Amino acid sequence: MSINRLIILLLIIMIALSGCSNVESNNSLENESAKNVERKSPVKEMKEDIEGPSKQNKSIVDTSGWFKVRGPVHIPILMYHSISTGNNSLYVPKDQFREQMTWLKDNGYYTLSPEEAYDVLTQGKKPRKKIILVTFDDGYLDNFTNAYPILRKYGMKATIFMIGRSIDKQNHLTKQQMKEMSQHGISIESHTINHLQLSQLPAEQQRNEMVQSKALYNKMLNQNTILLCYPFGSYNNETLKLAKETGYKMAVTTEPGAASRDQGLYALHRIRISPGMSIQGFGRIVDNANQ
Repeated sequence: MSINRLIILLLIIMIALSGCSNVESNNSLENESAKNVERKSPVKEMKEDIEGPSKQNKSIVDTSGWFKVRGPVHIPILMYHSISTGNNSLYVPKDQFREQMTWLKDNGYYTLSPEEAYDVLTQGKKPRKKIILVTFDDGYLDNFTNAYPILRKYGMKATIFMIGRSIDKQNHLTKQQMKEMSQHGISIESHTINHLQLSQLPAEQQRNEMVQSKALYNKMLNQNTILLCYPFGSYNNETLKLAKETGYKMAVTTEPGAASRDQGLYALHRIRISPGMSIQGFGRIVDNANQ
């Protein structure tokens, strides 16, 4: 009788241990499941979907509807600085700028982004017969207060070459203004950090100016900064080499004329727009450069 009781007792203990084991196993699975849910949080996935692809999609241009061009492609790249009145050639009055943008719109010009300009030059294809790249150097406040409303009214794209050290400084753009414009067709690209004459700097300092500026705008605007503008138009052979090595796809100079692939992607020419230029003269220059 005692043996039977012993056997029954052993069976009860075994069943109890088995139950505990199953509970621990189930708890382990539940914990793992909770970890998986945490890893696959919808909020995190949504954030990744918003932040990741937005950076990538900006650099991808659909050129399937573009047409192939025979011979070398030329792009008129307009160079502005301040859109206001002043006492030197860097100031273009707001009314003159409005008149010029109206002329471009009325005459069928398509304004390019830096990514589109790169594809035009490297693929020999164009989205429209008449194309243009509008650029501003230095990132003055009036680019936001005077130029931006006009560009947005006409649905036109443009590029601002911003000096890193000038962000949030007097008479220059703020981070918030840059972010707003970048969401409405205005590209913010590199004008280096300290706006120094690159040709006068040792190679390592040149590299730092390029790398730090690119990293700054990549992070601030969640983008891939591809276009560099040499301060004062100053560059040398080392500058051209470093611009490519540091990840830029193109760079612009102050050399006069239309931009073309023959100049090299890191020494593209531009057309300086000066105050007092007649609209007829502006039209002739732009049309001739678009040939």
